[in-house]
Amino acid sequence: MLPVSGWEAPLALLLGAALWGHLETRRLRVIRTEFRSPSVPPEFEGYRIALLSGLHLRRMGGREKRLQKILQEANPQVVLLAGNIKPTHNAENRRVHRLLGEFLNPLPAPDGVYAVRGYRDRKRFWEELPEGSRIELLSNSSAEIRRGSARLVLVGVQTAHACHLDRGQNQLRETLTKAPAGGFRILLGQSGDLLRIAQGHPIDLVLAGDNLHAQIRIPGIGVLRRDTKVPLRWERGWIEEGGLRMHLSAGVGTRWLPFRFFLRPEVSIIEIFPSPSE
Repeated sequence: MLPVSGWEAPLALLLGAALWGHLETRRLRVIRTEFRSPSVPPEFEGYRIALLSGLHLRRMGGREKRLQKILQEANPQVVLLAGNIKPTHNAENRRVHRLLGEFLNPLPAPDGVYAVRGYRDRKRFWEELPEGSRIELLSNSSAEIRRGSARLVLVGVQTAHACHLDRGQNQLRETLTKAPAGGFRILLGQSGDLLRIAQGHPIDLVLAGDNLHAQIRIPGIGVLRRDTKVPLRWERGWIEEGGLRMHLSAGVGTRWLPFRFFLRPEVSIIEIFPSPSE
């Protein structure tokens, strides 16, 4: 057996970790889950929502084609994009929009595709949305989906850093004054901070993508994040605070280097159902 020098063992460990982290980015998982509440109108029983976060579109490669297939099979009524479409701040807007159109066009979603601003989606990205795009941006605005007289209202606020709680609360308050009265209200955003921003407001459900993290989860501790004030233990999935529930997605892309650790990429398919009043 050949002796191992002082630097070979750490190098082998580093290379092994890099390989594992890279392979983790390819282990896409599909989260199929349900939300039940008395506030869900009977007309929306079984309504299917696809939640995508952190696409960071660089190309139409294997990951994107696999996502397309997953969404086609899930057949959602609506697709929600929780921020960070661009891979970098300086990525060319026209090219990313072309890739996004190529990704979205084959998908179902008869009730549309809605998006909120992400931290990466700057430099006039949404202002340069191509004519004829099927995406509607929710930026301090709302949209409603009807089933007869029943309504599902989607709400989005503009602030890219949702950790600015005071700003987010003010934007949400102003947006809700312009939103349709009543209806089942879903707040969409790019950070788990929205669960705290929504406290005390007439919101029924929060759907968010956890885009402000380092793509690393330490087992027993939680997800390492930046630019956010949520607890590390808010890892992903369903979180409840103040009687309000949020589904937090770990997203599908990577921010800087193509590595993930204990935090597999994911797409969420959420079905909503009415439940009896307690």
